[in-house]
Amino acid sequence: MALMFVLGGCGGGVEVVRESPNSGVVRYLYKGTDGHLYTSKRQEAFDKIDEFCGGPYQVLKEGQTRGRQRVVEGMGGSEIVTEDWWGIRFQCTK
Repeated sequence: MALMFVLGGCGGGVEVVRESPNSGVVRYLYKGTDGHLYTSKRQEAFDKIDEFCGGPYQVLKEGQTRGRQRVVEGMGGSEIVTEDWWGIRFQCTK
């Protein structure tokens, strides 16, 4: 079983899940209307991969990951908010 833990905080919308000392998945929150390629979180995700590997890496796979729905209560009633997450699986190559 792969060792998994999250590096980084929840508030930023970018998480790194370490699968081994040399690999992991970075995932980031994006708004469906903005798209996963056009959010500033994408660059932040690649910065996290650079920091994790400390050198060259290879992207193994990219795709939408399991989102989350939550209920937000407000003065006008409740609303269901869906979060969209994009994942990038990587392997350090040095």
